[in-house]
Amino acid sequence: MSDGVLETANKRLVRAEFLVASRNAGVLPDALDAAYTLVDLSGVSIDDNGKVWGVDDAIETLRTRSGYLFAPVEPVKPKAIGSWYL
Repeated sequence: MSDGVLETANKRLVRAEFLVASRNAGVLPDALDAAYTLVDLSGVSIDDNGKVWGVDDAIETLRTRSGYLFAPVEPVKPKAIGSWYL
């Protein structure tokens, strides 16, 4: 496989991994493309098995820098069961 093809495949793999992980991390659906444009992926790597590493760290850094891209986090409310709270 040529280097250009491998590089293109790796970019697509990183983008796909980022989109899934960022959606799970609470990035607003309308902000996914903007989040991908703004995120710093320089620390992301792909191992020999195709596993992408570092995306979660990149998303957390994006959260601190561009929190407006994320849905507001609602505090967890305790559930009352009888007279006990869980």
